[in-house]
Amino acid sequence: MIIGMSAQADQLPRKQREILQREQLILDTAQAMIHEHGYAQLTMERIAEAVEYSKGTIYNHFSSKEDLVCSLCCRCVNNLIALFKRASGFPGTTRERFSAIGIAYCLYHHLNPLDTQNILIVKTNAVRDKLSAEKVQELNALEHTIIQLCMDLVGDAIEAGDIPSVDTQTADTIVFGFWSQLYGGMLLAQSDIPLDQLGFHPGITMLWNNSQRLLDAYGWQPLSTITDTDALFTRLCSALFSEEVCKLTQEENHHG
Repeated sequence: MIIGMSAQADQLPRKQREILQREQLILDTAQAMIHEHGYAQLTMERIAEAVEYSKGTIYNHFSSKEDLVCSLCCRCVNNLIALFKRASGFPGTTRERFSAIGIAYCLYHHLNPLDTQNILIVKTNAVRDKLSAEKVQELNALEHTIIQLCMDLVGDAIEAGDIPSVDTQTADTIVFGFWSQLYGGMLLAQSDIPLDQLGFHPGITMLWNNSQRLLDAYGWQPLSTITDTDALFTRLCSALFSEEVCKLTQEENHHG
């Protein structure tokens, strides 16, 4: 479910479109190589050979393989931003909109496990220390954007009175707790731990239930005790993520 280039790219001059298309080809090729052989085996030479461009052309787009993988990570965050904006625009309560962001996060990472790997690669000191200053700035700006989307939604809830008894750190605490819960669940889902055999299945449903308990702890109205959260989950998925749910169902049926 790679969202890819934006619709605005179609309005660019032909030469710029070709540059963007070549960059996407390089990124997709590098992604396939990481998946098949691992990050350690990735080299600019092998990428150049695979895409049939000179190594110099590859370096015109990316100054190093670290920057290239960081660009894959940036593409992931851009895709998540698009999904988060879709979720936050849902015509429902602030809690429903925030809950929809959690569904978006889970669906995306379940459908795109390689993006999760890229994030983990970029977060290692060995890779992050070799990133160019420009690429670090780009990734930081995108991560700030995605966090701010969540912070703004919590701010809307506080202003509307949906979250009572707030202090100056309430928004930070809610967003960090929500993010930690989903990120941890994502890592567990992609680990070698046999979650199904241990009874932790399906993961998305369990994360949904836990996230609702977390929001209850802050008194975010309406509480799950007076809401049919199973019906809400189905309604949000149907209204916002029908295509993603369909793809996930197809994948599960295929592997099953």
